[in-house]
Amino acid sequence: MDFWDKIAGVYDIAESFNGRAYRAMLEGVRQIVPQGAAVLDCAAGTGELTAAAAEKADSVLCTDLSFPMLEQARKKCRKAGLKNVRFAERDITALDDSDETYDIVIAGNVLHLLDDPQAAVRELLRVTKKGGKLILPTFLINENKAAKILTGAYKLLGFDPSSNYSESDYAEMLRGFGPMKLTVLKGTIPVGFAVLKKM
Repeated sequence: MDFWDKIAGVYDIAESFNGRAYRAMLEGVRQIVPQGAAVLDCAAGTGELTAAAAEKADSVLCTDLSFPMLEQARKKCRKAGLKNVRFAERDITALDDSDETYDIVIAGNVLHLLDDPQAAVRELLRVTKKGGKLILPTFLINENKAAKILTGAYKLLGFDPSSNYSESDYAEMLRGFGPMKLTVLKGTIPVGFAVLKKM
């Protein structure tokens, strides 16, 4: 059992320590997802962004490599009465979907965990329709002292990010993938809310 499997049942409590940023992420997703969209949420964790997307989407596929996380997401969506969400275990770097399947693709707070985040972004863009959007909120651990302290505490529990981004680091990593808007969402750990448009 890996770190994510072990913390699935308490992950939402950990999220609450960064509530301001999470609320802003949810609102950002709600604003971007168009009515009737087909949405893929990768590395969805307990399904917070999935549930926000499902409010307007026609369908949402909620995916994660951790089965316990997916079970938490399933419970959350069932409790919210969402009937338009499906669930599947998927690897963000090797998706089963055909090219240009989804209007919106989401990968929230995962790129800092990957050894090759750019490979994941290429794969996510592959399954995004032309004119569609890729939503990539990611923790900016190097943006302030509080973020570094809280991340250090999480590391004692087994949290092991591959990258500690600042706003400029994150923008540089995403350079070259097409038109991008990057907004910093304030919180204990700020979030770089990046939105790429598939051309």
